[in-house]
Amino acid sequence: MPGIIALDIDGTTADFGRPISTEVSAYLHALVASGWQLVFITGRTFTDGERLLQHLTFPYYFAVQNGAITLHMPQRKIISKQLLNKQIFPAMEQICQDEPTDFVIFAGYEHQDSCYYRSRYFSNDLLLYLKDRSEAFCSDWIDLPSFDDMPLLDFPSVKCFGIIDSATRISQRIEREIGLHAPLIKDPFRKDYYVVQATHASVSKGSALHQLAQQIAPHAPIIAAGDDNNDISMLDEATIRVVMATAPAHLVATAHVVAPPAKVNGIIQGLQEALNLIKT
Repeated sequence: MPGIIALDIDGTTADFGRPISTEVSAYLHALVASGWQLVFITGRTFTDGERLLQHLTFPYYFAVQNGAITLHMPQRKIISKQLLNKQIFPAMEQICQDEPTDFVIFAGYEHQDSCYYRSRYFSNDLLLYLKDRSEAFCSDWIDLPSFDDMPLLDFPSVKCFGIIDSATRISQRIEREIGLHAPLIKDPFRKDYYVVQATHASVSKGSALHQLAQQIAPHAPIIAAGDDNNDISMLDEATIRVVMATAPAHLVATAHVVAPPAKVNGIIQGLQEALNLIKT
């Protein structure tokens, strides 16, 4: 029987920065029409992610910022959210003080996905990279002298950016010292940089999928597809795991199905093979 299909976006359903192709969109539309429920689960903000999904003409669920907020589309109805608050700031400042980077507050869908940062705590190289990145994502970055001036009490996530050694240390310390979920991924915008997105301890792509499945189809099969470390918890929830051939080797090794790269619409072949496994 039809169930749930959970999809990462960048590197899985679409090539980085490009909207989902017409071929993939048509294939997913046919799956939804046949009774499958579709959820996109992404590290992107709502604004960034919706740009890539805006041509979809069928209903779907949309979990953003690694599952911190889940919405039902196209109504944009929030069905779940789990937020952080300013209590994490002292510990985050301790973690970042010896690094060439600081943490950035991602305000979330209900606050126009604005990003709050303190430019004076970033190296010049990182500031140039973040400027290029914010322009590419068309995101609104607000420079503050102090986070005391930030007009928010809570928010879905914080992010840190950096090269591999620094980002790895930050990811490990956030999880160890604060207890947040903070996976490390390559930045799809520029492959020599890495992104750590920290969310509430109970938030992950996997927890977002689990909670949604319990609400809409608690006993149905789940197909999940991803290509990076923040997809691991989502793949762990699946009946059938589809991993893109471009994923890290340790992730590919866990796959039931290895799909061709996103740049050649490989998710179509990957999902079709997964559906065949469900039927057998």
